[in-house]
Amino acid sequence: MAKYVDETEITIDLDTVHLEQLLMSIGGVLFAGAEVFEIETPLLSRLDELIRAELILRENGMDMPTDETMH
Repeated sequence: MAKYVDETEITIDLDTVHLEQLLMSIGGVLFAGAEVFEIETPLLSRLDELIRAELILRENGMDMPTDETMH
């Protein structure tokens, strides 16, 4: 998920990050004083994708994580 590059920067694997992890990461940065415009566009795009996937699950009455298969 995230690994520390130095004391002020983390790297997030956008291909494997979960919605909760990305929300916490972005929220933490904003809480620490960053401005929304400082959040990189790929992070915001991935957040948008994950939120849309969560909304689809909720609309269809499914409340399982998106990385699991329904049997």
